[in-house]
Amino acid sequence: MHHEPDPHETTPSRGTEAAGTDRDAFRAAPGFELLFLLQKFTTEADRYAETVRRKHGLARNDVHALNAVMEAERQGETTTPGALRERLVLSSAAMTTVIDRLEASGHLERRHSREDRRQIEVTPTPSARETGREMFDPMVRHMLPVLADYTPTQLEFLAGIMNRLTQAIAEAREELQRS
Repeated sequence: MHHEPDPHETTPSRGTEAAGTDRDAFRAAPGFELLFLLQKFTTEADRYAETVRRKHGLARNDVHALNAVMEAERQGETTTPGALRERLVLSSAAMTTVIDRLEASGHLERRHSREDRRQIEVTPTPSARETGREMFDPMVRHMLPVLADYTPTQLEFLAGIMNRLTQAIAEAREELQRS
């Protein structure tokens, strides 16, 4: 009889029982199965982003950079190449290449800061905003009706969870970067 492996079943790493015990504790924790659903959602969102970025001739880091610059603008903040580099976890050379490419395509502009003329800021153009709408409006049109099935209180609760999970994964990334 052929036995399909359980995708949740793990083998202790490096043959230690402690690793298996830790994994058993993870699997028994409330919400563990939800992490698999979030992973599935993230994978599908990545597949969507890959499809739209190819349609618009943008590299993956181009899309991430545009999203970060436009998010900062929505929050009334400015973005510098250095801050963008840190956010995207890129080298200085790679970040310069991304900004150069987005500037050449008419999606970003570099300008001197009003507060400190030595500082360079990166801002989105109307073309970037239009491209963003073309890329993500279909996704929004399909997702908003799902969210409309929930009360404002439920949505606020979910937003709180998503914010905390986003912070937790950022902390996990930072931990990996330090080790």
